[in-house]
Amino acid sequence: MSRYFLFGTLRWQTLLTEVAGRPVACTPATLTGWSVERAARGDWPVLVEGGSCTGLLTEPLDAGPRARLDWYETAFDYAPEAVTVGAEPALVYRADDAGAGEGWDLDAWIAAHGARTRLAAAEVMRGLGRVSQTDLAARRGMIHARADGTLRVRGTRRPVTTGPSFTVDDIEVLGRRHPHDGFTGIEEWRIDHPRFDGSRSGPLTRTVATTTDAATVLPYDPVRDRVLVVEQVRMGALANGDPQPWMIEPVAGMIDAGEGPEACALRELEEEAGLRAPPEALHFVARYYPSPGVLAQLLHSYVVTCDLPDGAAGLGGLDAEHEDLRLHLLALDDLLAMIPSGEAANAPLVASAQWLALNRERLRAG
Repeated sequence: MSRYFLFGTLRWQTLLTEVAGRPVACTPATLTGWSVERAARGDWPVLVEGGSCTGLLTEPLDAGPRARLDWYETAFDYAPEAVTVGAEPALVYRADDAGAGEGWDLDAWIAAHGARTRLAAAEVMRGLGRVSQTDLAARRGMIHARADGTLRVRGTRRPVTTGPSFTVDDIEVLGRRHPHDGFTGIEEWRIDHPRFDGSRSGPLTRTVATTTDAATVLPYDPVRDRVLVVEQVRMGALANGDPQPWMIEPVAGMIDAGEGPEACALRELEEEAGLRAPPEALHFVARYYPSPGVLAQLLHSYVVTCDLPDGAAGLGGLDAEHEDLRLHLLALDDLLAMIPSGEAANAPLVASAQWLALNRERLRAG
């Protein structure tokens, strides 16, 4: 049996209960010799030497809750360390992160990150006994980005001029399984939904793939009337048996946790194509599901007006992300001709090119 001194996010009883798998009784306590600061690398708490800090001392925990707490904290690079709280031996989670020299506030953190963290924690805890800590750490950013995207979708409502007649509240969720969690997750849902004839569907089983929402951006030079496209190998085409799995497409990337679609588009523009542009150069194309029957992902597509000299073509991408990209410059008319020919086979590329066809004269006029 062990007791833990909690100084950070697990002082939030909602999160503590979900991570531990059951309610945990705690009492207020003070740890001397250490104080809490905001981490230098981000909005999370770390212990730094000197002073004292208030927190919670848990009840003695048996192997089950301890394993769950250790798994969760290890996923975020914290490790248990023995301390004495008053006269009571306990464990505290410490990280190697340096402090930022400023305080950290739990209530402010909950307001900013709490909802996303709860969703992310559920996926982290599903990995206990199923994946290695190394694998879990490798997709930590993806887990939070996926959770952030879910919250972003939940907080938006599409305009309705034609249908739909129903909302999510009309669907009865009978069960939900997660056969696989990874860079792309697999979820199996059992639902019962209303039918348009007034009856109910009865129990149905549906499987979906889950990934992070993404932004795409097609660079367009209105003076030269040309675009820049990216060529790279695509696993979806390969897995579908396509003899030409190298495809052309816009610049694209996953939206990080805490990052908006526009910021993602501009970041990817620089990372993949080496181009910089101000936010006002972005033009919204569409926000859409590429394949809503099987894929839980929302795409945010943009066109960006920028200078595209001959030197903009070449190789691009980040080695750290194992990107192998070739950049091509195309006259806009040549790109548009690729749509009916079938050469342009990437949905964001088609949507963005057609948007450009509709808005070309306006953009060229300045």
